[in-house]
Amino acid sequence: MTKRLADAVQRTAERTVTQNSAAWMLATVTATYDDGTCDIATSTGPVERVRRLRSYAAPQVGDRVKVARSPSGNWVVEDATARSSDAWQVLTLRAGFTPSGTAGDAPPMCRKTSDGLVVLSGMIQPTGLTTADSIVFADMPSGIRPQYRGCCMAVGDGVSIRIFINRDGTISARLITGAAPAWFSLDGAQCR
Repeated sequence: MTKRLADAVQRTAERTVTQNSAAWMLATVTATYDDGTCDIATSTGPVERVRRLRSYAAPQVGDRVKVARSPSGNWVVEDATARSSDAWQVLTLRAGFTPSGTAGDAPPMCRKTSDGLVVLSGMIQPTGLTTADSIVFADMPSGIRPQYRGCCMAVGDGVSIRIFINRDGTISARLITGAAPAWFSLDGAQCR
């Protein structure tokens, strides 16, 4: 056997062992399905309909995930890695809504915890809130989306407000009692 042929056989053997051994790697979720599977993009290419573990309950497109592959070629998505969205991020307020101008009040912010809980915080000065309609007042950053729509109570300047945290990343409010508040608080509003 020539040196060149021996080297080629060695490379092929190493590649076969690598491809047939169990391994874990990082991947990105590219699609999610209701049947407990998702599509992923790995460094070796895309993989469709990979089963996810029950503990990874809220997959989202764009999640960085730890995946494992068995020697027989089966894949499993184990869980998402920590996101930068675990930290507080600024809410984008819509026209008519501004952060509270009072010194010491927290700015309107949100975060998504590693277990999928979306949490809001901060003080807002609103205009146009009524008991008749729910008004979208803020947008969350693209990496923060709840799995389910949430509804929470908030308090304000002599008012009660219903806050909706929507799956599309918008946040809306509707007065329950009172009229024309000077401020309201997002603290305590959360959903998963």
